[in-house]
Amino acid sequence: MIVFWIFVFAISLALLVKAADYFTKYAEKLGTMLKLSPFLIGVFIIAVGTSLPEFVTSIFGISNGQAEFLPSNVMGTVIVNILIGLGVAVLFTKKIIKFNWDTVANDMPFMVGSLMLLSFVIVDGSIVFWESILLLLAFVAYVLYSLQIFRLKKSEDKKDLAKEVKQEVKQDTKKIEENLSGDKRKHVSNNNKTLKLIAFSIASLAVVVVAGNYVVDSLIEIATVLGVGSSILAGSVVAIGTSLPEIMVAISAARRGNFDMVLGNIMGSNIFDILIIFGIPGLFTTLTISRASLLLFLPFLGASVLIMWLITIDRKITKAEAGLMIILYLMFLGKLLQLF
Repeated sequence: MIVFWIFVFAISLALLVKAADYFTKYAEKLGTMLKLSPFLIGVFIIAVGTSLPEFVTSIFGISNGQAEFLPSNVMGTVIVNILIGLGVAVLFTKKIIKFNWDTVANDMPFMVGSLMLLSFVIVDGSIVFWESILLLLAFVAYVLYSLQIFRLKKSEDKKDLAKEVKQEVKQDTKKIEENLSGDKRKHVSNNNKTLKLIAFSIASLAVVVVAGNYVVDSLIEIATVLGVGSSILAGSVVAIGTSLPEIMVAISAARRGNFDMVLGNIMGSNIFDILIIFGIPGLFTTLTISRASLLLFLPFLGASVLIMWLITIDRKITKAEAGLMIILYLMFLGKLLQLF
């Protein structure tokens, strides 16, 4: 029986991650066609898309009566994102890993602030309605702050890129005019593309929801057969699985030499996970966090953020530092699985 549930878990987790990836791509294209700003696409569409797996599994975990599923999954995911996502991305590239100061200075304080706020609201072992409001307001503040930074950067870069952008716009416009015979045909074509993207986005989101439900159900069955807490598997196996989108994005960006994107994606996803995934469910029910989770997950989470800050403060990461991050995660995993 356990073999069957392991199979169901593996298939549903793979579908969940892949469907979330497709949803992100389709939603990103839809946002571009609807002429949303790159900022809105990055902060909302991409952040939501890459965090969908942990959000959906956490919600279903709560609905199935597994109170510890959400905190274990979310905190475990953030730890994976930092120690494995950043560590593996650095090890998978031969290039010198350097970041712009703006990336560290702008997002890192909010990353630390989010952790401090989370520690404050869960230290008593629960998250109530007003604390959820506090978490959500913090995310709104982060979005407004990021929007201000985006506007300032856009204003600074506008003069340097004006000529290049105008030239690209002219070329793109010319290609569109050559491919389409008239305005009517162009309008119909755009409408068809928009409808297709909406349909694909809804379909992929539906797969995410269904697969997420099976991930939680199968995990509960496996935990029951093995006689272990579902929170242990949620903080390890599920956390690693649902972090795959962020990890793959980090590796891909690192190979292209876009290290600011690596760091920005990880910090943005972590801030979203902490403030939104803890915040939204708390509006409808009181979330409970066991003392065991507080004593294990919270210290490792704090250590992960501190190490990330110390390592990136000089705007670069060495292979040795990346290896240290992976070793730290293996220590966390061993402690979580009670191997020592």
